[in-house]
Amino acid sequence: MKRIAHLALAIALIHSTGSIAAENKSVEEIQQQIQTNQSEYDSYHRTLESEIALAAQLERELSALRARNKELEHTRQVRLNEMNVQYERTIEDPSLDINQAREAYLSAMRAHKENKDAITAKYNEWQSKLQDVEQLRLSKHSLLNKIESLKEQLNNARVDRLFNEFNRQDQLTVNHEITCDRNETIGKCTERGKFLAKQKASKRFLDQLYDGLTEAAAAKQHRPYSEAYVMIQRSDVTRDGFSGAGNYAVQMNVELKGNLKRTEACQLLGLDKRYCVAERTLPEVAKVITVPVQSDGSAPVDESVMYELTVRSNVYDDEVFIDGVSYGSTKLQIMLPAGPHELEVVKRGYETFRQTLQLKESTTLKVDMKRAQFAFNKGEKVQDILYGDVPGPQLVVVPAGSFRMGDINGTGLENERPVQTQTLNNSFGIGEFEITVADFRRFVEETSYVTEAEKDRGCAFYEQGEPVWQDQLNWRTPGYAVTDSHPVTCISQRDALAYVNWLSEASGNKYRLPTEIEWEYAARANTETDFWWGESVGTGNANCGWCGSQWSNISPAPVASFDRNSFGLFDTVGNVWEWTVSSSSQDGAVVRGGAWNFAPRLARVSTRMELDPNFRANYIGLRVVRER
Repeated sequence: MKRIAHLALAIALIHSTGSIAAENKSVEEIQQQIQTNQSEYDSYHRTLESEIALAAQLERELSALRARNKELEHTRQVRLNEMNVQYERTIEDPSLDINQAREAYLSAMRAHKENKDAITAKYNEWQSKLQDVEQLRLSKHSLLNKIESLKEQLNNARVDRLFNEFNRQDQLTVNHEITCDRNETIGKCTERGKFLAKQKASKRFLDQLYDGLTEAAAAKQHRPYSEAYVMIQRSDVTRDGFSGAGNYAVQMNVELKGNLKRTEACQLLGLDKRYCVAERTLPEVAKVITVPVQSDGSAPVDESVMYELTVRSNVYDDEVFIDGVSYGSTKLQIMLPAGPHELEVVKRGYETFRQTLQLKESTTLKVDMKRAQFAFNKGEKVQDILYGDVPGPQLVVVPAGSFRMGDINGTGLENERPVQTQTLNNSFGIGEFEITVADFRRFVEETSYVTEAEKDRGCAFYEQGEPVWQDQLNWRTPGYAVTDSHPVTCISQRDALAYVNWLSEASGNKYRLPTEIEWEYAARANTETDFWWGESVGTGNANCGWCGSQWSNISPAPVASFDRNSFGLFDTVGNVWEWTVSSSSQDGAVVRGGAWNFAPRLARVSTRMELDPNFRANYIGLRVVRER
């Protein structure tokens, strides 16, 4: 146990964006950290598999000792009866020697006692090994979270490196010669020659910038789509003149500076734009001539040009999102800068309309919204009334159907494989929101229920990379400020089962925790991407570590603080892990969905974390299912 604890204490997680920025480590240093921690993670995985096997072996040995105990108890009873018979015979014959019967009974007694002691020792050894397994499992997931956090730090460092490498200043000497047109004055020919020399210097410098990048191969691959350009800071003619044939030649020293926006750095590296949210503004240079140049030699789009976009649809009460920002319902008219924009039109019960617009002129877009392929029950939402006319959790009806479950895209963990097709033959109701503090309080007030955290040991929170127990923490005081609309946390799976059993009794309908299959089906909402909105977590789409929300790495957000998926569920990504019931876990206790202090990769729809049903933490809550 001491060895396991020592290993666990070696894990150090980074849980705030501030600490990431403060470290200011190089890309190479972070890559080395990731490699070191990945090796440790692999070792943890092998050790965990070995410890699980040892626990299973101890359980088999305990079962064998218990079976042996029945045999020894029978033998002891037989020897006792034989000895008693001999004692009875000594009443008639005091000279009878009963030592052999007495020794046989004593031998049986000793064997029975030794086996009972062995059972006690084996049981304690088995329980200790189970604790080692649980500690290893928690430490393994903590280390995984650290690795994913380092990857977040690595991508930020890569962006910083490319940004700094590109936005540098240098001086070039160029020579250029042109033939003057017959109708061109000497002054005009001279001016044109100098301009073309500057343009030549700009293109050459841009090529040098791309060639000089540490990640030049990746940047060049995305170069055709980049709006990076260079700025001419200063230019001096060192030599120029005309030849007898009417040609003008000029030699110039040109001082240039790269101009790359931080958002463009993400594009060049093929990274999600959330790593480039913090834009850095280059210092303004007064009275300089600038020649913006793209890879194809053309000038970038002038973002000061605004066009009018009009959006219409065939439905009412829809919602239009442009570049992730809501602009209300159609009919919509809005001024936007020239260039690309991501447009989405959303309405409950309809398939989401998505289109990328390249805005080059004032445009009218007519959107034909189509009914979703499934039909909800009447009213689409279900909410039972509990005892005392108290409303129960609000549910969304999810249709029957089939889906592929697990690590579809090959980016997941070993416990997400193999990918399997699952079929749900019946529709079911599932919580629109995670169960809130207010929901759980009604249960406690009605039943006087005391959670396991309040009975003993409190609740776990993350500190220095591992769950740390604190007696004062429970669902009322989880270690951060909560309101009635925050998800309830610090409850074990057993607490969660007590809650759903009460809901069943109070409503007259069958409530339970979702199975893993039901949870993933509802969270995917007919998608096969890592997140219901796409392959990347993006920025501000959910509350997880380094996901760009105001709550990231601080606390859970109030439920429904982000968009719902197309099945109508909120917060299936991040916020708090949610208890499910699993047939593939030894204890049947698995949490899904990620949390506010776990890395984005651990908030993917197929990520799963097996825990002890008695474990509770201030980042684990629940969502309920109601059968038809």
